[in-house]
Amino acid sequence: MTYTYEFLPDVALADTAFRVKADNWSQLFAGASEALTSVMIDLADLEQKRRISIDLTAPTVGELFYDWLSELVYLKDAEAFLAQSVKIDVLPGGAIWQLRGELLGDTIRPKQQKLGQDVKAITYHLFDVAHEGPNFTAQVVLDI
Repeated sequence: MTYTYEFLPDVALADTAFRVKADNWSQLFAGASEALTSVMIDLADLEQKRRISIDLTAPTVGELFYDWLSELVYLKDAEAFLAQSVKIDVLPGGAIWQLRGELLGDTIRPKQQKLGQDVKAITYHLFDVAHEGPNFTAQVVLDI
């Protein structure tokens, strides 16, 4: 298993929630990226026409995860960019966690793509990132 995600219909009434499970930190972040993007667009409508490099740091894995998803929402708002796929490495650290990655995606073209819900922000409501044994999990509620 690399990663899986599922939407949680009973968690948030006016928002959208999902849970991701993965084998490692990098796959957890990649799975969350795909889940987030699939809320906003049919992934089949995205091509890999643009490449964006990302380099983030944070003091905890939870903050890095939140910042990662927030960066994806920011790129959607500021550059009309959505990632079709991601290649990332999450590097655990003592005082600093680091994410280095590359986003491959496309510019939003509403007349040519099937758009979904517009995600406004990542919330802290029921936000959770955990690593227990071989399991890496996260739960996220999106403000739509």
